This record gives sequence, C-alpha cells and structure tokens, in this order.
Amino acid sequence: MKLTNNVEMLELSWQQGTVYPVLVWDNKDVILVDTGFPWQLEEIRAAVGKTGLSLERITKIILTHHDMDHVGCAKQLRGLGAKIMAHEKEAPYIQGDLPSPKLLKMEEHLKELSEEQRAMYERIKSMAPSLYVHVDEALKDGDLLPFCGGIEVIHTPGHTPGHICLLLNESNVLITGDAANASNGIMTGPNPQHTLDMAQGEESFKKLSGLKPNFVVCYHGGLCSIK
Repeated sequence: MKLTNNVEMLELSWQQGTVYPVLVWDNKDVILVDTGFPWQLEEIRAAVGKTGLSLERITKIILTHHDMDHVGCAKQLRGLGAKIMAHEKEAPYIQGDLPSPKLLKMEEHLKELSEEQRAMYERIKSMAPSLYVHVDEALKDGDLLPFCGGIEVIHTPGHTPGHICLLLNESNVLITGDAANASNGIMTGPNPQHTLDMAQGEESFKKLSGLKPNFVVCYHGGLCSIK
C-alpha cells in the first residue's frame, strides 16, 4: 500500500497473519525497515517489484529489533549489497554475540510452556544461528539519519532492550515495529505475551502516543492512527 510517493507499506502474509515492513526511497537510497520471516524473500521481491524497484536496489536495512520475523531475510539482503542498521543495544543479539533474552526467558520456564510454545522455542533456537548478520551501523536514540528526507531514531525498549521506532520526517510516517500494535485502525499498546519488560514497554508507548504523525504503521496490524 502506497502511503506517499516514496513510502510503501509492504504486506507479507503467512499462515498466522500478515506482517508489514516499510519501504522508503529517494534518488540515492532505497531503505527497507524489517525483513519478514526467513522464508519470505520471494514475497519481498514481488512486493518491492510492484513499486518499480528491486531487491538489488536496496541500499540499507533498518531493523527495529532482533526477533525472527523482523530479521528473517536480512542476511540474504545484505548478500545483495544492503547495509544493516540497528540500535546499539540490539546489535549483539542480531549478530549472535549474545543469546536472545526472549529465548533465555523461555528456557527458564520450559516446563511451563505449552506444546505449541515449546515447538516455537525449538524452531527459533534451531534457526537463529543461520540468521545472524553483521550490523554495519549501530544507532542510538535521537539519531537523525540523513536519508530519504530524514529518519529519526526513537529508542523504545520493552519489547526488547534495543527496540527502535522510526519517524520519517518528510512524510511524517511513524513506524512502530512491535512497540505498538493496531486494532480496528487504532494504535494500541505492546502485547504483554511478547514483551520482555512491560513497564518499559508502557513508557515507550506513552512516548509514541505523544507524537502526531500523518500515518502509523505497526508491524502487526498495519496502517492505523493514534487516538
């Protein structure tokens, strides 16, 4: 879905729903925010192709955090020439220097997990090493990236320690990653089931709620607005 002349919300469907990466570009750069699951490369190729661009034109990948449904195709896209960017606190998990805190938390409670949750844990743990990718540029809160009319980095910990949201200055589009969700077209708070630190997550959500973007894109839920 085209939001402005140079911002496209991609829609990648899988058996349990849809995720919404964002593509933004100018005359010099093509930037993809989050990269779907590892098996969705061809879906990304098709979605990007509809804009008249190609995967090979992507110059930068900005990852909101290290979860598998966000970093899934990052390694493959870096192999095509894209540079990887993420918050400095998230980089160690993306690169595999540190184990995912979510996996560690699940390991602490393995006996309490349902059969479905345990299967998910095993799948993520087995796939994680194949997804590790070098972060070419570490970001921090308040960074203003000089691409595509300016992209502001907003550190929003809670879901993960180094989670970030992005504000596209030129188009005034807010990209929330998993710091917020969308329900019936309205931005809602973080999901407690998937948030490491709810206190932090709620503070981050308050920060987002004070903004006045033209469009909001949640990775889970898609296009929405702030009340």
